[in-house]
Amino acid sequence: MTAQHDNAPLYRRFVDLLHRTIGLDAASLGHQSIERAVDQRAALWCADGHADATLADYWEATYASPSMLQALVETVVVPETWFYRDADAFRALARLAHERLDERGTALPLRILSLPCSTGEEPYTIAMTLLDAGIDAAHMRIDAMDISERSLALAQRAVYSRNSFRGNAFPFRDAHFTRTEDGWRLAPRIVDAVRFSRANLMQLDATALGVYDFVFCRNVLIYFARDAQQTALHALNGVLAENGTLFVGPAETGLLMRYGMQSAKIPLAFAFHHGTLAEAQLNSWHTAPLATAAALAMTHLPVPTLAPLQVFSAEPFAWPDPIARTPLSGIPQRTPKPFSAASQSHEFMSPHITSPTNAARDTLQAAHALADAGRLTEAANAINVYLEQHAPHADAFYLLGVLADASGDTNLARGQYRKALYLEPQHAEALAHLATLLELEGDRNGARLLMDRASRAQGAQRG
Repeated sequence: MTAQHDNAPLYRRFVDLLHRTIGLDAASLGHQSIERAVDQRAALWCADGHADATLADYWEATYASPSMLQALVETVVVPETWFYRDADAFRALARLAHERLDERGTALPLRILSLPCSTGEEPYTIAMTLLDAGIDAAHMRIDAMDISERSLALAQRAVYSRNSFRGNAFPFRDAHFTRTEDGWRLAPRIVDAVRFSRANLMQLDATALGVYDFVFCRNVLIYFARDAQQTALHALNGVLAENGTLFVGPAETGLLMRYGMQSAKIPLAFAFHHGTLAEAQLNSWHTAPLATAAALAMTHLPVPTLAPLQVFSAEPFAWPDPIARTPLSGIPQRTPKPFSAASQSHEFMSPHITSPTNAARDTLQAAHALADAGRLTEAANAINVYLEQHAPHADAFYLLGVLADASGDTNLARGQYRKALYLEPQHAEALAHLATLLELEGDRNGARLLMDRASRAQGAQRG
């Protein structure tokens, strides 16, 4: 490729293209990572018969070619997942699945969505969890979707290396895998329980999918720009059943709080529910329409499409009435519920430490009420005023960390979580949130140690 004086404007075009196509916030990965991916794909393209091409030529070709854009996306998207990641979410799934079947019977199968599913560890963990919990395969339907063709191919191959098994105990591997020369091959009964297809969360056709009892969308929203987070949450809102459960990653709980979802009050599961219309009417901050791809197209260049998606073409799914599905721009819309400030046992207040004083409890509840109203700065100020006048409190610092996460200030969030842990070393939620921040920064060993501590703390609480 011929040299160019300054490629910075061209790199910015690629950053904008990836933002509009897959919602990527370049800052979450680092602009240099994006540039390296562009250079890598450009070099391969030049070697494939375009020896005298410039980066500008590669830009024009990529913008015009869905297959070349897909190849760039494949280079940017790096899978990072393993079996039983954040295991408390799967323990919660097993319990909630039994409750759902007890409530309505088995005439309708449980519908579970894993998006993005990456290389398959998450949806296969879902299948193992439910089968091991005694739920028959006929009573579940697990759909797994991802934008990466490469990841989907690896998922369907269902052979995994040691990187997919993290921790010290693997009874599930002994029960469901067979050792081969290539790694560990998953049992056919687990593989057959999952249906894979390719989908882009930024262009998801929620009306074609129907609704799901359980949706796993974990550790991806943190990589999205703010408008892309709105688009994604709008789509997830459309596919989550009225009484369904949405599982997200530890660092995404603040985002869900900002958009008015209600905690399921299951420590370390990072699970959320819709709210009721009556409660939503108390707060207007989250009722504005979430941005869609169509709305983005009005303020940016057209949203490009990737290579043709393998559209999920299952038979239409009929859900019993009553379920309100009022179309909004072609996507089902439900009014979300604000986080409940009245509850004292939820993900944003650690239930395992000594009960706080009445003053601390009242302050934290007031802060939650402010956060429900979208007044995150006022919520943080209320806690800071309390801390200036009273003894330090672990839950107060933890909530400040969650509020900082919700505002996108990861540096401040990290410091607040550390203060909470200084006061309460076994604060499970602070451990889990800080672990996620370390993982995003590339400190996998540190993140793993913190998550191990969080699991032990949660186990001690249950015991």
